[in-house]
Amino acid sequence: MMKKPQITIESYHKLNRAKLLAHSVYLELNKNPLGGMNQLYVPILFCYLSEDISDIFEELKQLGLCDDWLRQSKKD
Repeated sequence: MMKKPQITIESYHKLNRAKLLAHSVYLELNKNPLGGMNQLYVPILFCYLSEDISDIFEELKQLGLCDDWLRQSKKD
């Protein structure tokens, strides 16, 4: 029986962190419009999100979990 590919524990933690961070930013911006201190830290938060998601995406590609749709997008 073939072992199912799985992401590393680091990627799992990055996914959880990205999810929680995105939700926290959403709640904060709903409560306090963008301005003041938000203008200073919101770009940094999105940088963290981008880095975590990029790392996870690279791992998924290395595991071959994106092969089918990557081949499709090359055909289009």
